[in-house]
Amino acid sequence: MLSEYRVETRFLSLRDLPMSAVIMCLLLLSPLPSAAADGLAVETTLALALGENKVTSLALKGNTLYVGLNTVPGIIVRVDIGSMSTGPSLKLSEGEGAIYSLVIVSGYLYAGLYTSPGKIVKIDPESFSQTETLTLRDGENWVSSLVASDGFLYASLRMWPGKIVKINLETFTRVELLELASGENNIYSMAIKDGYLYANIAMRPGGVAKIKLETFREVQSLRLRPGEDYCQPIFISGNVLFTGFYSKPGGVAKVDLTTFEEIGSATHFSEGEDKVWSLIVHGDILYAGLDTRPGKIIRLDRNLRRLDTLSFAEVEGGVYAFVPSGESLLCGLYSSPGKIVIVRTQTPQVEPSFLLLMPVLVSLVLVLVTLFVLRKARLKR
Repeated sequence: MLSEYRVETRFLSLRDLPMSAVIMCLLLLSPLPSAAADGLAVETTLALALGENKVTSLALKGNTLYVGLNTVPGIIVRVDIGSMSTGPSLKLSEGEGAIYSLVIVSGYLYAGLYTSPGKIVKIDPESFSQTETLTLRDGENWVSSLVASDGFLYASLRMWPGKIVKINLETFTRVELLELASGENNIYSMAIKDGYLYANIAMRPGGVAKIKLETFREVQSLRLRPGEDYCQPIFISGNVLFTGFYSKPGGVAKVDLTTFEEIGSATHFSEGEDKVWSLIVHGDILYAGLDTRPGKIIRLDRNLRRLDTLSFAEVEGGVYAFVPSGESLLCGLYSSPGKIVIVRTQTPQVEPSFLLLMPVLVSLVLVLVTLFVLRKARLKR
């Protein structure tokens, strides 16, 4: 008789159990809470005034964001990022149009102009007024990026081959011109690390030029693999240089600066995810801004594994500039009027594993207790 009850207990059906036991079983079978990172999300969007179009560049000092625009003449807008409001903008002089780069050095704001010949404008942030303009020589055209080191400003030129102008910041005068090797064309982006300046090569395949600042001479040139074309933005984090492809589709490669060799395989994005214009590493995560409509941001880890994607509204253009602000990113969109977007990048902390397991363990105990009580009741019949 006892054995009959044991066999029946082993094959209890759901209809023999109280509803509470069924619910507990379902809870037990349900997946654990996910500890994956939250997706990117827009916190705030600021549309600039009518005529303040096409954000190309950003520079942040304290709580003030300076926004460079591709207008004629060029315009620089000030944004208080605390209140996300704009103050009076600065319009440059006639012939000083198309701002493509902004940098703050030693208390001054410098704007690189995409003109022929190229120009660099020096601005006093306190009075928000133009103090000087340096016009480069004939044939030194299209300033596309600015970087600074040890009292000198370096202005890259989008030319064939690419050129870099060295400027003494104390006297605000042109010092020297460096021309890259034949076929190393179109410098859009530069970065400095440990006494060397690195410049993109926007060709097929793409590459990176390495310049020693002490001698102001090109010392090495790296070409990537076939299909890794038109390197445009570059960004250095630690001893790794990341570069994005201004191609269809876009992608990202990384270079070890110790060996000056490409690391692993580049990542290529999906169809329609074209033309990487901007790159930044923030919180050990890589963000790639696409020159598409609508604009997109693709988030990757340092191994170039894709994490998630943020697409903007249809009327919002390409992501041309990034600057970090706390745990968020400030993004400049190439739209009319221009827009500044604050994107949340923070990911939630993963809860300790025992806390994630607690609901399941409690459910398991309750199910076992219920089954034990039912078995005891049947044995007493």
